[in-house]
Amino acid sequence: MPRYFFHTENGHLIPDDQGQELASLDAAHAVALDTMGEILRYQGRAFWKTRQFRVIVTDDNQAEVVRLTTCASPSAT
Repeated sequence: MPRYFFHTENGHLIPDDQGQELASLDAAHAVALDTMGEILRYQGRAFWKTRQFRVIVTDDNQAEVVRLTTCASPSAT
């Protein structure tokens, strides 16, 4: 089974040095979405200070296979 690594970035890179064995690239995409959701829930209001967050998924060869980026800008009201 291939191993995928889920690195995160919010101003600085937080590498995943263990990774997860998953059945397919589709499974890695699903985990990347779950990871992003968990991070945003955990960050809560602090996300507005960072304003950007990434989940970068690489394979065993450290080749990037997917990059999710979320960003926010508060509207001026």
